[in-house]
Amino acid sequence: MDLSDKDRKRLWAKAANRCSYRFGNEVCDQPLVLNDQGTDVVVGNECHIVGDKPGSARYVAECTNRNSYENAILLCPVHHKVIDDGKRIYTVDMLQRMKREHEGAVTFHGNNQAERLSIVNSEFSTEVSGADRAVGMEVNRLASLSGVKSTLKAENVKEAIGFSTNQGLTGRLSSCPYCGQLVPAAYTGPPPQSVKCLHCGRDVPMK
Repeated sequence: MDLSDKDRKRLWAKAANRCSYRFGNEVCDQPLVLNDQGTDVVVGNECHIVGDKPGSARYVAECTNRNSYENAILLCPVHHKVIDDGKRIYTVDMLQRMKREHEGAVTFHGNNQAERLSIVNSEFSTEVSGADRAVGMEVNRLASLSGVKSTLKAENVKEAIGFSTNQGLTGRLSSCPYCGQLVPAAYTGPPPQSVKCLHCGRDVPMK
């Protein structure tokens, strides 16, 4: 994609080096620059939202800002192919919304790590029929989960996965020092500093 230096910097900075794919309950958040034995490897794709040329996915002849930050979305190679092969599903409006939601969710700590996602008292329900793979809930970033329920109804599916993450998932049962109730929680990646008590709403330190 022929972006200006300024637009390329905006795209990568606002996406925080992460795949922008989010659809239903699936949030990819795959790092797009990997370190392989001390060498940085760029695996991210700078992708057109409105297609680049006639015949490409989501091509619109009247588009005047085809190679610009506004018409670009940063994706991992897998979701680049998923989106372009599923052009009847992934419309221009949907990709623009996907990009806005991803960039809006990105904040940073001082060490430039994406902020941990907190999911509390949430229920996710997914129904999939006639597919190779079905995932009930997928979280591929640092996250803490309390009071989360995910259900998957799969019919005529080759592979069904209730919960998927590339960060590793740990379950923990703690006692709230404020109300004395037990606090079940799960988290991806390293343990968070605290989790929310479902009974009193206060933060319970993770020791």
